[in-house]
Amino acid sequence: MKNILSKLLARAADLVDVQPVLALFLGGAFLAVFLTALLNAKPASSPDGAGSSLLWALYRQGLRLAWAVAQLGFLLATLSLMRAYLHQAVAGFQRNHGRVTEANFNAIQTIWGTPQQQGELRFDLYYEEEITERIESEDVTKPAVLRKKTVRHEITANPFIAARHDVTLRQNARKKGSALYGGYETICHFSWKLKNPADRDLSSLLKFPLPSATGMYDDLTATLNGQDILPEMQLKDGALLLARDVKANEALDLAIGFKSRGMSSWYFQVQEPREIRDFTFTLNLPDLSKPHLNFPEGCMTPTDIKPTSDNRGSLLTFRLDHAISSKGMGIALPTVSQPGESTNAVLAEVERGWLLIFAMLLLGLTLAGVAHAVLFSILLGAATACAYCLLGDFSDLLFGFWGTAALVLLPLIVLLSWFLTRLGSPATGKLLALQLLIFGVLYPCLAGLDSERQSLYFSLVTLLFLALAATQLLRKFRHSDALNPIPDASTIPIGS
Repeated sequence: MKNILSKLLARAADLVDVQPVLALFLGGAFLAVFLTALLNAKPASSPDGAGSSLLWALYRQGLRLAWAVAQLGFLLATLSLMRAYLHQAVAGFQRNHGRVTEANFNAIQTIWGTPQQQGELRFDLYYEEEITERIESEDVTKPAVLRKKTVRHEITANPFIAARHDVTLRQNARKKGSALYGGYETICHFSWKLKNPADRDLSSLLKFPLPSATGMYDDLTATLNGQDILPEMQLKDGALLLARDVKANEALDLAIGFKSRGMSSWYFQVQEPREIRDFTFTLNLPDLSKPHLNFPEGCMTPTDIKPTSDNRGSLLTFRLDHAISSKGMGIALPTVSQPGESTNAVLAEVERGWLLIFAMLLLGLTLAGVAHAVLFSILLGAATACAYCLLGDFSDLLFGFWGTAALVLLPLIVLLSWFLTRLGSPATGKLLALQLLIFGVLYPCLAGLDSERQSLYFSLVTLLFLALAATQLLRKFRHSDALNPIPDASTIPIGS
């Protein structure tokens, strides 16, 4: 018994920490049940000659107190069991629908690809010169030592004349476990106009960094002045390299293209500190409209954003000329819609809605003086919890959330609301039925599907709960005053 009581108290403390407002409402409802059981119980008949004894009065009060405490214990146990039942239902649905984990995300990167960071081409120009060094000996009697060495002279002038880059990125979400992760496929075309800025022949090294060292690249092409140079290039340290000699003032047209794929984000940056001339980068996003655009940290905003011809995507254009910038250009994919996302969002809010319903049933039926109010509250609360669990069970079978809500959840809540109208007075029944519809259907759907305004919806329903509870209390007090009017002092006989 002690262990059960400690567990119930621990659950109550947990509810106070997590949902203090709802704990306050439930505490008020429990207090109403306790006082009603303690003060409104029918007096037990006393044995002959013992009706006025103090011992019998204490016995009757003890029975009332024990009955009130027993009802509170039963309500606490029911509340604890129903919350555990709801938690298990929600956790089971989340486990099988859209459960995003870091382990799965890391695993799918090894299969599909990592977030890609594309660097700009490097074009190193230099020439080598052999010089002779004369090293004098400290001993004047010994001849000087002549040593030849090769000195490399780097050309610091900017060889980039123009750049035209075009990337088409199409979303391709990948599934791992029960969740989808944001993946994409790209078609990349990069082209540059280069020129040897020196009036002499030079050696050069073209270095094109690939966006991911572990990525997959298909349909790879590389041409220089219209000639295929891919067989001449080597792959080293995650980059394509080409060493060649260039003539004085020679102009070069370089083009590299490939198809690839990655996850989460795509990023392009001119990492080398230099003047960026006549640069145009076009990022085509055929399935990402303007409201869903999100740029990675450190990215510049596009020069121009236009919708695609079918208005389903966006065309981003970045233009730079005579510019110096280390900011990147790219896109971060939006959060992928997960399987059962709507159902999952609504189920995440049903606990608060159910606690409001349970507090409303206890308080409303008790104040209305309904016989067996505690029993009806428990039955209706359990039926509502089962309706929420059926929402998760049938969402994969009945056309998703909306189909299940229309065919399962709403009919069950309406049926329970109709049953409430049959309890107590018509006015009280209709008031309780209205609260059941608002707390049981309207609030979880609004708060779950509109996550940005969850606190607003919760504040509104708590105010509504307080207003309706106050209305029932006023009605209760007025009814009590009508049954027990205060006598007029003028009508009381003198001396009575």
